[in-house]
Amino acid sequence: MDNLPSCDAQKRDNDVNSLINKGLYYLKNNDFIAAIKLFAELTHIDDENFTCWFYLGKARLKNNQPEKAVKDFYKALKIIPNNPDALISLGQAYESLNEKNKAKECYEKVIELQPENAEAYCQLGFYYSETNQHELAMEYFIMANQINPSDASTYINLGSSYDVLGYDEKAVEHYKTALDMNPEDSVAWYLLGTLYMDIVSKLSDKNDEISAITENISKNKYFELAKTAFIKATSINPDYISAYLNLGILLFNEKIFSEADFFLKKAIECGQVCKTNNDFVDVSPEINYYLGLIAAENKCYQKAIEHFKLAIDGNYLNEESYLNMAISFLQIDENKLAIESLLVAFKLNNVNHEITYQLGFAYFLQAEYERAIKYFNITIKIKPNYRDAHYFKAISLVRIGANEKAIKCFNLILNLNHSDHFALYQKGLIYLNKKERKKAMILMNRARELGNKDAENFFI
Repeated sequence: MDNLPSCDAQKRDNDVNSLINKGLYYLKNNDFIAAIKLFAELTHIDDENFTCWFYLGKARLKNNQPEKAVKDFYKALKIIPNNPDALISLGQAYESLNEKNKAKECYEKVIELQPENAEAYCQLGFYYSETNQHELAMEYFIMANQINPSDASTYINLGSSYDVLGYDEKAVEHYKTALDMNPEDSVAWYLLGTLYMDIVSKLSDKNDEISAITENISKNKYFELAKTAFIKATSINPDYISAYLNLGILLFNEKIFSEADFFLKKAIECGQVCKTNNDFVDVSPEINYYLGLIAAENKCYQKAIEHFKLAIDGNYLNEESYLNMAISFLQIDENKLAIESLLVAFKLNNVNHEITYQLGFAYFLQAEYERAIKYFNITIKIKPNYRDAHYFKAISLVRIGANEKAIKCFNLILNLNHSDHFALYQKGLIYLNKKERKKAMILMNRARELGNKDAENFFI
């Protein structure tokens, strides 16, 4: 830093103010290390300068040094007690340290001093939102909005509260109001996109056949709205990783795999560029999980396995990553590796019927029928009507000579669906082996009528 010349107090103050402006320039341009260095040196020159301590704290908070920032804000408050800006910043530092109650006390103190301080109401809204008290959060955001109705961010905060509470129409209304005030707000577009995406998911989960056509029209409408919102967010902010990620997931869920792959890879590219940003959150494990699913859909199983391994390394959705990696291993006949992955998944979640079924099936392929039966039994206990678990359990029982038990399994399948020609055919084979040809022929004939190719060949 340039040495301050020895001169009268007025010139010295002018020089300090000039350097403060230089520090503010660093802050504005996210050069937090330079800002910290400059403001720290200024505090050595003028230990009673509130502005220097305040902005030193702000720079340290931005540079992910909340503990040091707390000390700086306290020094600033010692110079100007009860300064609202310093109290709000101190509260934000406490939040970074996960000391939420201390943060709340700071914001409440500001409201006590300045009942019309909209920012303090907003910060209290965030506090209640983060502690899952969403009704209270909404009340504080409403108060902030009443004090400052021209602030677009309060409409975004209100939209988020309505969104969490399930008031979709109200949430959309507030996000759109924010966008009317600032059409280039990428966050508002992103949040609007996530809301529309949630509506698509809700409509996908409905099974009412009577209204299926109407729901499909609505689903397509909200899908297009969500897609448009995410694309708008990324056009405003080309490095908006979360927008690319959610757009990729939206497209994946609608089985538009090539576009999903493009946007997910775009998110990875942005992540590589943004890693130097202090606010960067690494979402690459989640992205790799979805890239693995897409690769598996495209039958690129080795590539899928590579992506799932990257997702696992990032500790994302461990059980699902292990499960889907195992399914890819099964597709390339790596049964032992599949079993290893599935056993890890089973340790993470022993009540996931898909994990237990795939374990049974992997052991079945290895001709380890007793172990296969064990996991098929667990699957059936979790999901009693899981047809394939009953079916392969029955085949496993046949392979170990437990024909009567196998017949009971096939009977259970046929109780669920009397037209299951695979079960009819396999049950017919058991009766053939038992020399009960008449029963076998009845079952084989029924299987043939239902289109079973093996049964047709049997009669040639």
